Amino acid sequence: MKRGYKDYVFDLSDVLATWPKDLTCPIDRKALRACLVSRNWFEHESGHTSRAECFAALGAQFNTDPAVLEAAWAYVTAQLKPDAEMLALVRELRAHPGVRVFGAFNVPREDYAAFRAAGGDAWDALDGVFASHELGIRMPHPGFFRRVFEDANAGLAARDTVYVGHDADDVVTAKSFGAHGILLADFKAARRELRNLVGDPVKRGWEYLRANAGKLACDADRPGVSIMENFGQLLILEATGDRRVSSELLCVHVSDDRRRSLVTLKEPERYWNYFQGKGILTHENFPDDLDTTSLGLVTMKPPKEHVHSIMDEMLTLLSDDGLPYTYFDRECPRLDPVVAINVLHLFYTHGRGHELPGALASVHRMLLHRAYFDGTRYYFRECFLFFVARLLEAAPGDAHLQGTLRELLVDRVRELVGAPGDAIALAFRVVTCASLGVRNEMDMRALLPLQEEDGGWEIGWIYRYGISGMKIGSRGTRRRWRSRRLRTWTN
Repeated sequence: MKRGYKDYVFDLSDVLATWPKDLTCPIDRKALRACLVSRNWFEHESGHTSRAECFAALGAQFNTDPAVLEAAWAYVTAQLKPDAEMLALVRELRAHPGVRVFGAFNVPREDYAAFRAAGGDAWDALDGVFASHELGIRMPHPGFFRRVFEDANAGLAARDTVYVGHDADDVVTAKSFGAHGILLADFKAARRELRNLVGDPVKRGWEYLRANAGKLACDADRPGVSIMENFGQLLILEATGDRRVSSELLCVHVSDDRRRSLVTLKEPERYWNYFQGKGILTHENFPDDLDTTSLGLVTMKPPKEHVHSIMDEMLTLLSDDGLPYTYFDRECPRLDPVVAINVLHLFYTHGRGHELPGALASVHRMLLHRAYFDGTRYYFRECFLFFVARLLEAAPGDAHLQGTLRELLVDRVRELVGAPGDAIALAFRVVTCASLGVRNEMDMRALLPLQEEDGGWEIGWIYRYGISGMKIGSRGTRRRWRSRRLRTWTN
């Protein structure tokens, strides 16, 4: 999906200017509507007939006094008023450097001046207007848009232009010339899309992170449940690559050089726990886990002696098949393939991946037979693929690891390109493809329009509780992954 558009064309009728919802009419509204969609009226809007000729023809066509029809039309046109919200959006767009905004209008010559007068200074928000009576043809005819894009004075290139209209026929015709089309069915949705098109999604994502620094908790699919946990905080920290520390909090610099906490983390003496404090909607005394500990050791980079002593202990917490258990609590022998992947990542980071052959063989089987497709005990499908790609990045020179997983992972990721998914699923696929050198424009095009007005994306799900199945997601975690990869991918 292209971004950074500089030229925008808005339909003036029913977009920049609207009629009241409770509009009344001196004659039957259906009768007036029939006049306004007739060939005689279209010819008038195209500047081919005078006002008298038009209403005389309409009167004969609909067996109505022409003076009555003209009076009804005059009454209705007086009710057309500028749309304050849309005009504010137009001014917001024009505030971006180099952006121009034009109007497109199916309007008879005799009404154009009256509409301009009624609109007051609203017309000042436009760099120009393309009117049907001046072009000699009306929307949605291709000739209207051809004249717009061939206008030497305006200098609009269709591929660099966004057209916003209320009529699907107009939008489709504009798109047929290469323009980006937006059908105005919902103002908030259109505003979000326009902001995404004119702005930099990476910059807006960063602005969200900084505005919510220190408050990037996870949310659940249960009302009122918010979790400040360590795993997501560590992922954000790993994605930012910023390890500057102030007291016990990891921080990043913001534009005014003040230090603000992006993530909230306190490094433990030895093991990491998923929760910061007591467990939520589970055992309050929740056991420390190998998953979060592996991520914490890779991200925080404590002394090697400390890391290797924990890795040695992890080797005593393996199943008969050589798979690492999820928890350090030996009375809780849970298994999850993604936990095995993240423990493998820790071991390969420190040159000890060969000590977990059973775990690597298990990951290979999961990929080979698509056992991850419906998710694992704790993680969703795209999360599994993302962490396998992350594992490969830990040891790019290890021929055995790369030969075992890379080609198979590329095939499995390609299979999912374009599949339905929430924002986090799309983001994981884009990130994973980028790390493997696989182009994925389809998911990128689906992901970018989902950026919300505050700079973030709608919540998607990263992991879930093993017993209750409660889903856990984080707006902050998703934004940072997307912002990091969006810049690389779009470039």
